[in-house]
Amino acid sequence: MEVSIESPGEIVRRMTIKVPATELEKGVDARIVRFARTAKIPGFRPGKVPRKVAEAQFGIQALHEAAQELIDTSYRDALQEQAIVPVGMPSIEPKNLTRGEILEYTATIEVFPDIPRHDIKGKRVERPVCAVEDSDIDQTVETLRKRRTTWEPTFDVANEGDRVSVDFKGTVDGEPFEGGEAENYPAVIGSGGLLPEFESALAGTKADDQVAVSLTFPEDYPNAELAGQAAEFAITVRDVGRPVLPEVDEDFIKALGISEGTSDAFRAEVRSNLERERDERVRSLLRHAVFDALLEGNDFPVPETLIEEEIERAIQATRAQLQQQGLPGDGDIDRTRYRDEAKRRVALGLVMNEFVKVRELQPGDDEVKAHLEKLASSYDDPRQVISWHYAERSRLSQIEALVVEEKAIQCLLEEAEVVDNEIRFSEFMNPAATGNTDAVSATE
Repeated sequence: MEVSIESPGEIVRRMTIKVPATELEKGVDARIVRFARTAKIPGFRPGKVPRKVAEAQFGIQALHEAAQELIDTSYRDALQEQAIVPVGMPSIEPKNLTRGEILEYTATIEVFPDIPRHDIKGKRVERPVCAVEDSDIDQTVETLRKRRTTWEPTFDVANEGDRVSVDFKGTVDGEPFEGGEAENYPAVIGSGGLLPEFESALAGTKADDQVAVSLTFPEDYPNAELAGQAAEFAITVRDVGRPVLPEVDEDFIKALGISEGTSDAFRAEVRSNLERERDERVRSLLRHAVFDALLEGNDFPVPETLIEEEIERAIQATRAQLQQQGLPGDGDIDRTRYRDEAKRRVALGLVMNEFVKVRELQPGDDEVKAHLEKLASSYDDPRQVISWHYAERSRLSQIEALVVEEKAIQCLLEEAEVVDNEIRFSEFMNPAATGNTDAVSATE
């Protein structure tokens, strides 16, 4: 076997492989003998088919089967001989496939790139630091009260914060449209749950009022068929309700699952939950900051094979999500819109894999167990969740991968310049409301 290699691209290798004619002929002969022994041909007894007859009828098939087997074995041997680790399957192009002559073909493959940098030494990572204040607990308690709001009927006009129950019928160009009709539909004025024109028309109404609304759906309306369309709505107000918030008493506290029922126990539980949510968000943001720092200025070619595989996984996930929502998931999906994120995910995976390999990071049994126990703690039967993961190797492997990733992130952070950034809890947990979306950043 002869092997020659070209590099038409930085991570592309084209191997030209030549296999001696004798090996090809030996494979063809073996198959013709087999066909002569097993083929059922009219006029000949089983196993008595003459070789020339078998060759005439099955020669081409024997040639292609023998060539395919030789290509498979010689390709693997060539990879091992040249110490090449391919990314995905090769593109095979036969150059000569003739009996009595050398079998020649090319195999074009992608290889894994060299990673210029797989650490974040010298990079600055900001870590948000915030304490849960009494005012944060007060705000959370108020939110819990609002979730249990009851509505007291009133014959007064509806004001902001009141709930209005309405029947409505909508039309576009005089024709009804899907989703444009409802009965006893509840809407809280000022909550932003309705289009502004619709909500404005309900303010100041009372039970049994009838109003008409003309509006234009926004251009970015989720229903593309209605986006930008002018519509007319006929609305009948059924009733108006004033909000009544529950008192924070023993019954209210116990209804939230706090058996002790005291204010101190309640506020302690709220504080614990808020601190847990804060810690999870800090971990998530630091994780993304580390990933950004790993990729920043770390330029290398990303294998197209892996990008396409990642795009396909994203598309399949999208199709599954659409089907879960009762929507058709078998239509055409634009692959290009997934490309940038797919490329980033693949590049990040390559860098992280290199870091894990160089540092020889492994998941310890105790670390895997601790991770599983934490994961299972939010379920009704934690032991069942843990047993389910240990029962199947593939499930446990996913947990092990998460443990290794966490260890890698911790190692990377230990080598970076981590700077604490003090921030208010409310601002950190809801940056969109304050306009601050830079709670965590990574810079040189």
